[in-house]
Parts: sequence; C-alpha cells; structure tokens
Amino acid sequence: MDDKLVFYIAFGMAVLGLTWLPNLRGARFINVPLIYFLLALLLFSQALGLPELDPVDNETHTIVVEYLTEIIVIISLAGAGLAIDRTFRLRGWESTWRLLGIAMPLSISAAALLGHWLFGLPLADAILLGACLAPTDPVMASSVQVGPPNEGGEDPVRFGLTTEAGLNDGLAFPFVYLALGVVDHKGQLGPWLFEWAAYDLGYRVVMGVIVGIGVGWLIGHYAFRVSDEAVREESREGLFVTAAIFLSYGLAEALHGYGFLAVFAAAVASRQYFSKNHEYHRKPYQFATQLERIFAGLLLLALGGFVATADLGLLTWKNFAFAALFMLVARPVAGLVSLAGLKMRGLERVAISFLGIRGFGSFYYLAYAQNNGSFPNMDLLWSIVTLTVLASLLIHGNSANLALTWIDNRYYHGRKRLSSSPKKTRRQ
Repeated sequence: MDDKLVFYIAFGMAVLGLTWLPNLRGARFINVPLIYFLLALLLFSQALGLPELDPVDNETHTIVVEYLTEIIVIISLAGAGLAIDRTFRLRGWESTWRLLGIAMPLSISAAALLGHWLFGLPLADAILLGACLAPTDPVMASSVQVGPPNEGGEDPVRFGLTTEAGLNDGLAFPFVYLALGVVDHKGQLGPWLFEWAAYDLGYRVVMGVIVGIGVGWLIGHYAFRVSDEAVREESREGLFVTAAIFLSYGLAEALHGYGFLAVFAAAVASRQYFSKNHEYHRKPYQFATQLERIFAGLLLLALGGFVATADLGLLTWKNFAFAALFMLVARPVAGLVSLAGLKMRGLERVAISFLGIRGFGSFYYLAYAQNNGSFPNMDLLWSIVTLTVLASLLIHGNSANLALTWIDNRYYHGRKRLSSSPKKTRRQ
C-alpha cells in the first residue's frame, strides 16, 4: 500500500477515535493521548516505509513542527478562553496570578538548575529548558479544565489550571527570548538584560493583552450589538472563532506583542463584555474543540513517529531523574508555595500544584528556539523535553481524572460541576 494512503488511514482513524473515545462510558479514565502515542510508535516502528520525522537534524521538519504546534496551541487557547464562565476580577483570579507570578518563575528556575546539575547545560540551554517545560499545556490539560460555556460551577482546581494554561504559554516566551539573548551575547549577562526586561518581559506582554482585548471586544460588539440575531444564529461559529484566533494572533505579533496572550485575552473578552451567558458561545467553543482534536490526532501520530524513528537516546537515567524531580518535586513545590495562604482547601492546592501537564507547547518553544538561535546542546534538549512530556502523559494522564473525581466526590457531592443549565439571554 502507498505510504501516503497508510498515513491517511491512520490519521482518519486517529481523528475518529478522538471524537468517539471521549463519549464512551467511563472514557474519562482512559488515557487517550498515551494510547495514541503508543499506537503511533508501533505503526512507525514497523517496516511500512513511512517517512522519518526528525525535527532535531532536519531543518524543514523543525519548521513544520514549529508551525503545527503553534496552530494547535492557539486553537486550544481560544477554546479555553471561551469556556471560562467566571467574571473577570483581579481578586477572583488570584490563584491565576499566583501561579503565573510565583509558580512559573520558580518552575523555570528549578528546571534550569536541574538541567545544569544533571547534564552540565550552559546558561542559555538551561534557561531554554526551563522556558519549554514551565508552562502547563492547554492542549494536553483539556481533561482537567473547565467545561463548555455556561455550565458554571467552576471549582478552584479546574478554573486555576484552565486560566494558568491560557496565560502561561504567552508568559513563557520572554524566557525563550532571554535564552536567545544569552546565546547572542555568548553566554554573558549585562546591560542588555534591562532591554530584555522592558521590551520582551514588559512591552510585548502588555501589547499582547491589549490587542487581544481589543479584538475580542470588536468581535463581540459585532456579534451582539450590530448583527441581527437571525444572522448570529446561523452556522457561522467557525468563521467567528477563526477570525478571533487569527486576527488577534496576527495583529499582536505584527505589533511585537505575544500572540498566545492575545488569543486567550480575545476569547475571554468576547465572552465577558457581551451576553456572557448567551448559548451562542457554545458554538465557537465546540468548533475550536473540534479543530483542536483534528490537530491533536495529527501531532500525536507525529510524536509517536518521531520517537520511533529518531535517535534521541531517551532512555537514560539522567532523563528519568530530571523528569521525576521536575514533575514530582519542583512543579508541585512551586505550586504549593505560590498558593500558600490563599483561601482554598488543601487538597485543591495539592491538585493544582501537581497537575501541571506538559505537552505540545514545550515542543513549540523548542522548535522556535532552534529555528532562531544556535544552542550547543539542542539534541540533548530534545531528548530531555520529549521524555518529560511522555512521562507527563503517563503520570498526569492516568492520575488527573482520578484526582478530580475524588475531589468532586469529597467536596462537590460527586457532581463534576455545580451548574445550572445554559440560559438564553435576550439581545442587549
């Protein structure tokens, strides 16, 4: 059979499975991403003549990986932003700010220190490793995020993980640029750090948020204040979410802001400012979720093919030691430190701190850095990041739903979300 046909069949089955498996009874206890990875690993390891996937040594493959992972992350960010029911308030989002402002820098520092200690990584490579692995992935973390719009009952664990995943992908980017800056300055720190702090850490974050809010407000204004309700009720949700994603991302990047932040901010703003509880918001959310599953099916196959065909040297004791120390010690401790003193149950703090799932976002940052800089240990970085992501799929994928079910049963009387049914609001 033609190699291309084998891939088409496998991809079709992957997308079908991602559509069908979540609807099975008891499917929330099935580690679907891990199953897909193992099947892809088996498929590519057979003598089927499938092409090798090697973003480490093949420049074209690296560019493809950067673009595909970029797309799935921004689609996932849009879905996460549209799903949030809680009204935006600085105090109401306190757990988010703590996770971003405390847990994330601590996680970056811990990963960098572990990389230097275990592997002898130089400063630039160590910072890049921390930036790649610090963010909670919005794609892989979908199983621990809030539900569709208007379901309500956003408990602290799901809300905290959703908003963290929505914002920390953009906030990891300054540290990727910090690593690139260290490379450009041949490993030396100096006055250029002030420019990095002002521009990459300050201006670009603010600009991304401003552009996102502006685009979200304009799209929401058109949908609920300008267009007729009959037009709004037509099946145009795909156009709605696609416009929000690419307008906010493209404009933010054109103005040198962070597009990831803009996409999430646009999705949140479009819900917050106009008919927040309108049932229409479920449609673009469902469209974004469907797009995400299509790309997830493709990338999970690619991940299995990458591991099967590339010579990464994954199975080393140092890789396993790093993954274990980072995911079972560094991230949980950083999360607990950041949430200390917050009015929240202890078990909820533990769950948020532990369930920091890693995924495709890590590969995006790594591919981006490889395409834009020269890091002496890039092969090793791919090996460390890949094993850590796979370990996260195994550990978090098998524990997330069990942990959340336990919390639901203990605190929320077995109900996954405390909510009322969606309400249809009149046009404002």
